[in-house]
Amino acid sequence: MLTTMRKVGNSRGVLIPAAFLVSCQIEDQVDMQLQDGQIVIKPVKRKLRDGWYGEPASDVALFHEAAEAQVWDTASVADDSEWVW
Repeated sequence: MLTTMRKVGNSRGVLIPAAFLVSCQIEDQVDMQLQDGQIVIKPVKRKLRDGWYGEPASDVALFHEAAEAQVWDTASVADDSEWVW
């Protein structure tokens, strides 16, 4: 199949037809290697529930944890002033 290279920022890319992706069982991630002057793209197979345990938390999760801790820290300050109605 003949296709053209497309400019993507400073790099180049090609569109891979959906039928090729399905046939090769390629989903979100690929392993790309250079072998003997050729680009080889292989699917990355993840095991079911891989990464559920034991992996470090993502930056987003750490950000939310820190933000929640900060809210609780400020909420623990007692307000002993009289309420005015």
